[in-house]
Amino acid sequence: MDIHFESGLLSLNQNFTSPEEGIRYAGELLQKSGACTPDYIEEMIRVYHEFGPVIVLDTGVAMPHARPEKGALKTAFSVVVTGTPLVFHHEEFDPVNVIIAISATDSDTHIHLIQTVADLIENNITEFVKDNNKEQILQFIRTSIERTA
Repeated sequence: MDIHFESGLLSLNQNFTSPEEGIRYAGELLQKSGACTPDYIEEMIRVYHEFGPVIVLDTGVAMPHARPEKGALKTAFSVVVTGTPLVFHHEEFDPVNVIIAISATDSDTHIHLIQTVADLIENNITEFVKDNNKEQILQFIRTSIERTA
């Protein structure tokens, strides 16, 4: 299963004033790569408003997403590392310093993307991004994609 991921889908040291701003930015990276429509980005924000911090999966990691029919065009994900951690109001896993926005075209690819995100979490992406440069982080992510292929 092909997951679209390229260097333009990784952004480091970004600062946001709200979770919505971070979600929008991560979504815009997906949109620029052709993975989703603007409506998909708005839906990710709406889902966050409706369900709150359930998109925060583990310490420091949020995974905004929306249903495939809301504008997913490719199976892809973006990774945004914040300069200053963001508060999503999750009782256990705040603050967030890694936002992984996913775009899945169907339920099977959605599950596959979640497996890849789980692998990134299991391999401590939140710590890895602190001490490594963009090329090293890209390789870390590509290795995770290969492991979960």
